[in-house]
Amino acid sequence: MQIDPKRDNKIYCFFRDIHQSGAEQVKISSGWSKGLNILTPEGLETRPTRERVRQAAINMLQPWILEARVLDLFAGSGAVGIELVSRGASGAHFVEKSPAALACLKKNTAEAALRADKQDIHLSPWLVEAADVLSRLKSFQAGSFDLVWADPPYEMVPEFLDSAAVFLPGVIAPEGVFVLESGAESLEVVKPWSASAGLELVKHRNYGATLITIWQKK
Repeated sequence: MQIDPKRDNKIYCFFRDIHQSGAEQVKISSGWSKGLNILTPEGLETRPTRERVRQAAINMLQPWILEARVLDLFAGSGAVGIELVSRGASGAHFVEKSPAALACLKKNTAEAALRADKQDIHLSPWLVEAADVLSRLKSFQAGSFDLVWADPPYEMVPEFLDSAAVFLPGVIAPEGVFVLESGAESLEVVKPWSASAGLELVKHRNYGATLITIWQKK
């Protein structure tokens, strides 16, 4: 069932209607926030990670989630960061520049925080930042995050990785991990990236048109 959109600075957010052609309702699938409906922007400006892919990837990340400081880049609706915190991460920092996505992201994190309060779950502050990811990467303090997830537009993956090779390794704490969501066709670009970034490739998995790759800082 589709419900009325909520209005925020003349930007509309929707619960995706599972009966619409090609649409998938976005919900948090596990942890203390399980069942939380995730608002997403109207139209196709963002591409929410499909629930099956999100769950599979987060299952692979289980050894690194507990008490992790999460950085969610190209955060979109925030579903990934919220799911990670719901599964035991200590808090999340979301970076997104799209006004439409930011409006929904702020609503989603606020609703998740309310759920945490009602269950007496104490979290580190949620931080939603309106910023360009490539510019923002240059200014994080060293070792600020234990788990970094990036979901850039698929066509932007090569450009993002070029910049990330320089700045991202310093942002990740020792033994922390970096996760990239990209198109399945990007494997030949993604696999050799470890050498330039100085991170160790842990694994990569294909889920239809999506490739999930995990690196660790040793």
